[in-house]
Amino acid sequence: MTISLTLRTTILISLIILTCSNRCISHPRLASRLIHSKSIKTQELPKKNTGYLHPKPPPASRLDNMWTTVNIISHVTPITRPAAFLANISIGDPPVPQLLLIDTGSDLTWIQCHPCKCYPQTIPFYRPSRSSTYRDASCEPAPHAMPRISHDERTKTCQYYLLYRDNSSTRGTLAEEKLTFQTSDDGLVSKQNIVIGCGQDNSGFTQYSGVLGLGPGKSIVTRNFGSRFSYCFGSLTDRTNPHNILTLGDGARTEGDPTPLHIFQDRYYLDLQAISLGQKLLDIKPDVFKRYGSQGGTVIDTGCSPTILAREAYDTLFEEINFLLGDVLTRVKDWDQYTKPCYEGNMKANRLGFPVVTFHFAGGAELTLDFESLFVESEDGESFCLAMSMNTFDDMSVIGAMAQQHYNVGYDLLTMNVYFQRTDCEILDS
Repeated sequence: MTISLTLRTTILISLIILTCSNRCISHPRLASRLIHSKSIKTQELPKKNTGYLHPKPPPASRLDNMWTTVNIISHVTPITRPAAFLANISIGDPPVPQLLLIDTGSDLTWIQCHPCKCYPQTIPFYRPSRSSTYRDASCEPAPHAMPRISHDERTKTCQYYLLYRDNSSTRGTLAEEKLTFQTSDDGLVSKQNIVIGCGQDNSGFTQYSGVLGLGPGKSIVTRNFGSRFSYCFGSLTDRTNPHNILTLGDGARTEGDPTPLHIFQDRYYLDLQAISLGQKLLDIKPDVFKRYGSQGGTVIDTGCSPTILAREAYDTLFEEINFLLGDVLTRVKDWDQYTKPCYEGNMKANRLGFPVVTFHFAGGAELTLDFESLFVESEDGESFCLAMSMNTFDDMSVIGAMAQQHYNVGYDLLTMNVYFQRTDCEILDS
């Protein structure tokens, strides 16, 4: 959507952040190399990825028998509205390249299946009727499972339905398909009979083909990749960076500082203990970040764009940030610290010297947010907004995709640790 007026553009950015917030904190969540989402508008993908988007059929020796001897990766592309990273994975036989939103906040991997009631996407649709490896999946309904599934007696298929709090949704058939990935040595490897959702009625999404669910429940990770994965995210605004990468299985990069991982209701919870701005440790009670039963806690969720904080944490951090910016920058018209925390001026020109925000986790791990991870710029470059929101629904805090830029994040569901390593992804990709 293009809005020419500066004010309307600023409002649009604010609304995007707020809309994503609703989706991030809905409960339950219904809903390679990394591809920056902004780049898929024109399909100007990094040259290094071109061969993967149009792969030659992989030799039989590099299929299922190779899973324990090579690193399974996906090239990742970023998009900026909403801020997200997309994995490049080919589906079916012949393989059809698809761009899937990387989502650690949900379990089901689903794609749009043509013909369908579909939202527009930027690459060709996957058509199950043209795939020789498509199969209907068996149906094992559970009372509290997400997605909700049911057996259709008429079609003899298993139907699923996912609804987000912002009313985006996907409905369709559970299926089994062959997924093709790239390997770390620039080869291709395929895995048969992976359960996916074949979305036939989808709304509220944009650009990408579907969602790659990497949650801790019955997801592609726990079913097929030994409960280990990692991703390295560069800058969301760098559409040509070929080094964003998702790694699945034993080759996952679990380096850097670990912090304990807790799983509850198919979400990844971390022990966030404090927040600092520059050298100043903010006066926030540690209990603000703790989970009590099904309430509160801190979740790490790449399917969420901004950072979401519980009210006390947001108010305290915002007061400090606004103290630094409010006296030197002009607030936009109708400025509001909760719904429109935006300032006039060029984002790049005002970032010099601004202190970083650091999240401090149990075990000593830290996640540092620089200016690029804290703010989002309007399309005309004349204003920028805080890329954080206050949780208006409950006390849960969410660490979204924007906060994880310039980090390699590793998950090990066997040792129950998450690893944070601030790095240049090109170093890990060399």
